Amino acid sequence: MGRANVVVVVLLLTIIPFLPLQEVSANQSIVNPGPIEHTLFFIGEADSTNSGSMTPSQSSLNNLIETEVANEASAGRVKLYSFETSIASNGIIPEGTWTHRLNYRVEGGSTAAANWTVETQIAGETFSETQFSVAGRGPTFEMDVEIDELVVNQGEQIIVSFYLENGVIWSSPDDNSKMFVSWGGPESTAGIVVDAPLLEIGMMEPNVDGNEVFFPIQFYSSFANELAKSEDMIAKINGNTIQGDPYISTISNGVEVVYVWDAEGYLSGDYSLNLTIQPQDGVDIQVAITHNLSLDGNSGSGDGWYPSNEPVRTGGSSIHVQIEVNQVNERLERTSTLEIEGAVATWLRWGLDNIGNESLDSTSWWRELSSSGGIIGADGLNNRQVDDAELELLINHLTSGGRDLADFLDRGLALESKAILGGDPFDLEGALDIQIDLQDKISFGPEPISIKIRSSTVLEPGSFVFIESFVRSQSKTYWTEVSLDASLSTNPLQGISNVYSEEIDVNHLRLGIAENVRVSFTSDERMDDFRVTITPATSFIDGPLTGIFLVFIIMLLSGTVSIRGTRNRSRAPSIFWLLLSTVILFILYIIGIRMSIVLGAGIGSFAMALIIIFISPKHRIDGLDDIPDKKIPVIDCPICKQTNPIPSDERPLRLPCGGCGRILLIE
Repeated sequence: MGRANVVVVVLLLTIIPFLPLQEVSANQSIVNPGPIEHTLFFIGEADSTNSGSMTPSQSSLNNLIETEVANEASAGRVKLYSFETSIASNGIIPEGTWTHRLNYRVEGGSTAAANWTVETQIAGETFSETQFSVAGRGPTFEMDVEIDELVVNQGEQIIVSFYLENGVIWSSPDDNSKMFVSWGGPESTAGIVVDAPLLEIGMMEPNVDGNEVFFPIQFYSSFANELAKSEDMIAKINGNTIQGDPYISTISNGVEVVYVWDAEGYLSGDYSLNLTIQPQDGVDIQVAITHNLSLDGNSGSGDGWYPSNEPVRTGGSSIHVQIEVNQVNERLERTSTLEIEGAVATWLRWGLDNIGNESLDSTSWWRELSSSGGIIGADGLNNRQVDDAELELLINHLTSGGRDLADFLDRGLALESKAILGGDPFDLEGALDIQIDLQDKISFGPEPISIKIRSSTVLEPGSFVFIESFVRSQSKTYWTEVSLDASLSTNPLQGISNVYSEEIDVNHLRLGIAENVRVSFTSDERMDDFRVTITPATSFIDGPLTGIFLVFIIMLLSGTVSIRGTRNRSRAPSIFWLLLSTVILFILYIIGIRMSIVLGAGIGSFAMALIIIFISPKHRIDGLDDIPDKKIPVIDCPICKQTNPIPSDERPLRLPCGGCGRILLIE
């Protein structure tokens, strides 16, 4: 309240009206949209003692957290959670209403109500509201908090704390009555709706390099990384969308986004650059600037754009993980291939050219690499391309020990090293083999990079984890597209006793010379919480080659008994059962059913074949019933021993055997 006079003066001197589209005609300009109404969504772990964080980026909502509300009326005031973040940008927060949105659900046969208090601290000023909620079962409850006009600076804190006063009030409580609050999931709306500065945008002078034009745009905001996600931004030249993801790198108080436009076939002149940012539903920030471009059509120097600061890894990246595991005696030989494209690939190429760069931020992984491995001094450092010496430096560092490789996967790529390598990096056996393929692109850019890692672990008794979730959970999302193709193969004498999967489908096949297990999903089917556990077989009969041999023996015995046992009986039922049981047994074998069950089914089919032989009708000798008192001459078949009546005195006589069908000649 004491800042009112200062606020009026600042408003008169510095405020820029917020318009749906701000157009500037200049080589470069700083655009301040002013206060923007938006939601700061709650994310991260939070409880009565630890604070979570907040983000304006709806695409950052990828980790649902739910906690039960303690129902103890005697506890008085109980803090349910607290979230905090920094003021995004310098400016003015106007007087108005901020809305705290609670996501909750109720279990049991009752409805819930309560007295709630929300406290909102803005740059040291505290505003609170206590409100009684009507009885309900969810999914949302909103509380308005009146905010005074404030002048704020980037970096000052916003803290939101939420309290339950004197327990939950149940309409008709039972033993199953429970209340849960949640936030952070893809469908979550939990957060606080604010009217506050979100960012300043610097539309910088473009760089023309032959047929390519590089448009640098700088975001000055505490949320610059979140706002610069490629899926939330659209840039257009004269109304035509610029294709491809932009380059994103860190700058002081924000990030720099660089769009690359292919200007081949265009003439020099004025071009309008429009940028639209859509961090969440209902919030569109649009700015535009007109540049006069001199396009001479030359091929350019080839240097393109090279940022002076480390590129960020949150601009949108895809990763395809391909894992091949071979079970060889008492070892698991594993080959993990990471195919990376997008912002992380850009970060890798830039980092390889900046190994040991002491001007990098102290938290940079590439700067730490030099101090931990002592690898400063590669020829070609900072020459805007990746040289063989730089690749060799990184590979030598990663193969020097499990700790360094784990650090690269965990912190550098935000992946779970244990899931990628198949075990704790310190338990790996033998020398690591790592190959890095830049796909013939050695200059700065987001083109694909392939990293192949060969590792080996000892197969311990009991179960082992074949594959599990490999993308680390974090507030800043590196990987926007994730896919997997993992397969495991055994040798002919090693079988699998059991395959157990959690939250993912598994394809398990037994193919005679090996057992194969495959797990896969595409980027459209992305899964972030799954696990597949395999239990190797301990009995020799579970080996795929041994198993198919035993199944073949059982079916051979069944076939022999069926043929011999039906010499004087109807053969059709036995043949039908023999074919059906063979198909069933081989299906059970192929789809990986435990061999003890398959062999049990085979023994059962053999017993069923005996029963079918016993109940099959005997062959009837046609004509004997019509001549009961007449002696009929007969002949025994020398092949199947079937006794056949001779119905005629004609000689020579050809007579088909009633048992095996062979032609008998009687002279």
